[in-house]
Amino acid sequence: MARREAVREARGEALEEPRYLLRTAAFRASAAARAVAALVDAEGERAPWDTEVRRREGHPERAAWWTRAAVALEDAAAAVMAAAVAADRAAGDTWAAVGEALGVSADTAARRYRKE
Repeated sequence: MARREAVREARGEALEEPRYLLRTAAFRASAAARAVAALVDAEGERAPWDTEVRRREGHPERAAWWTRAAVALEDAAAAVMAAAVAADRAAGDTWAAVGEALGVSADTAARRYRKE
């Protein structure tokens, strides 16, 4: 019985870091999503003439700003996915199970997410 509890405790400690990394990545993705929403809200509060004048005058800080915000969100989402795969693998899931969840083969999942 003591051995079984020791194994459970060791496994829990091994999972602690991947779960922490997953949680951190999820919070960063959430912040990136809120940033995109804030940009859209801010744009909606501007008068239409103000928005058009700024775009015509070529303000560099406004160049593709929604796209830039979405790219940051996409990068954050990719970090969440990598952390989720790492957490699942640390929990003992096989590449086949991870691949099925991703809709790809086990080999493809392993190639994309295996740490070198």
